[in-house]
Amino acid sequence: MKNQNEELQEKMYMQEEELLDDTFGMLEKSGASDAYEFLVSHKGDIKEPSSQMYNYLYCLGALAEKKEEALGWLREAVEDRGFWYRSEVFEDSDLDSLRDEEIFVRCKKISDERYYSELEKAKTICTWKGVTAEKLALVLHGNQQNIDMCKEHWEKLSEQGYQVEYVQSKILDSYRLYRWDDDAQVQLNRVVEGIRWDEYDSRVLCGFSAGCNEILKALKCSEIKCEGIVLMSPWIPVIESGMDEIMERIRGNLAWVKLVCGTEDEDCLPLAEKFTKAAEQKGISVSAHWIEGMGHRYPDDFILKYL
Repeated sequence: MKNQNEELQEKMYMQEEELLDDTFGMLEKSGASDAYEFLVSHKGDIKEPSSQMYNYLYCLGALAEKKEEALGWLREAVEDRGFWYRSEVFEDSDLDSLRDEEIFVRCKKISDERYYSELEKAKTICTWKGVTAEKLALVLHGNQQNIDMCKEHWEKLSEQGYQVEYVQSKILDSYRLYRWDDDAQVQLNRVVEGIRWDEYDSRVLCGFSAGCNEILKALKCSEIKCEGIVLMSPWIPVIESGMDEIMERIRGNLAWVKLVCGTEDEDCLPLAEKFTKAAEQKGISVSAHWIEGMGHRYPDDFILKYL
C-alpha cells in the first residue's frame, strides 16, 4: 500500500498553491531534502511558476544543503525571469548559507532596486467600473497572490448571476504578488466607497486566507452593509483582539456567513473554529464546511459544492 509521500509524488498539479501547500506539509513531516526534491520534481507541472515558487526553491535548496542549486534558482528568478522580492525575504534565516556568495549579493541588490521602484507607484486596484448586474461579489486575494489567481477560482460566481469584481492590495510582496497588512491599515473601506454599492440588490464580500482578515477588519471599523461574506481558508488574526466588535457588526449588517476550511490547515483551522463558535454563541447564522484532509488551499469546485 502506498504511503502519503508516494501518492504525492505521483500526483499531477494544476494549481501552484496546491503544490506549495503539499510541499510545505512535506517539509514539516519529512524534512527539507524530501520537500526540495518533491518540489523540483513537480515544478514542470506549473506552466507559469510565480516568484513565490522560486522563493520555495532557493530556500528549500539552501536548507537541503544544495547551495549551488539554491543559488541557481535565485539567479534564474532575479536575473533570467526579472522577479523581485520585498527586502525582508532576503533576511530569512533559511538563506544564511547563501548570504556571503557573490550571486546572492548581486541578486539582492537587483531585487531591492526593483522593489523600491515598484513601491513608489503601488496602489490599491479594483476591477469595478460600473453596475452590470443586480448582484455583486467583491473578491479579495490572499497573501502572495494577485487578481489573476483569484479569477481562476471565483469567476464561476457569474453563473449565479453575480457581477464578479476583484480587489488587489497595494502592499507589495514580490513580483506580481501582493499581501494584506496585518495591522491597522484597511484598504477595503475606500474601495467600497468608490463603488455604487447601494444600487445592488445583493452584495457579497469574498476572501481567501488573509483576504478574509481584510474583510473582517473593514467590517469592524465601518458600517459596510452586505448580504453575506464568504471566508475561504480564513487567516483571521483580527478576531484575537476584536471578536466582540466584529460579531456585533456582522449581526447588525449581514444576513449570512459561509466559511470553508481544511482540517489540515494548521494555522487557519483554530481561528476558523474560534470564529464559528463565537458566531453561534451570538446567534449568527454560519454555514461552515470542514474539508477532511485539505490544507491551506481552495477545495475543488468549491463554488458548486459549498456556495
